Amino acid sequence: MLILAGTYVYRQNTPGVLVDESGSGPGGETTEIFTVSGDWDLRWSYDCSSSLGSQYARVDKCDFFLTVKQLSNCQVSPGNQGVTQHGGKNQGAVHNHAGGTFYFVIDAYGSWTFTVSGPGRGWGIGPAHYCSEG
Repeated sequence: MLILAGTYVYRQNTPGVLVDESGSGPGGETTEIFTVSGDWDLRWSYDCSSSLGSQYARVDKCDFFLTVKQLSNCQVSPGNQGVTQHGGKNQGAVHNHAGGTFYFVIDAYGSWTFTVSGPGRGWGIGPAHYCSEG
C-alpha cells in the first residue's frame, strides 16, 4: 500500500488565501491551523479514478472526507461544513459563515487539493499536540 503525506504550500503573497494544501493517500491526516474572522470559502478537488494508475485501481471505494475541527476543543465544528464525497473524481466549493480557529482532518484515497480563503491568517503549523486524531 502506498501512503503519502500531504504537502503544505504557503501563499504568503496571495491576498485572502489562508491555506493551500495538496497531497495523496489515505488516513486521518491533519492540516495547517487557520483563523478566520468571518465568512470563508473552502475550495476542494480530489481524484482517485483509475486514470491515476494501478496504485488506486484496486481501491474498493473512493471516498473523500474533509472535516472541519475547532482548535479550542479538537471537536467537529458545528457551525462550518466540510466535504463528504463518494466516487472517483469531483471538485467544488463550500461557503462557511462561522469564524474561529480551525484545522481539517483528511480521509481520502487518491490525490486531493484544497484552499481556504477569507479574512484571517494561516498559522503555518499543524494542530496542537493535544488534538489526537487516532
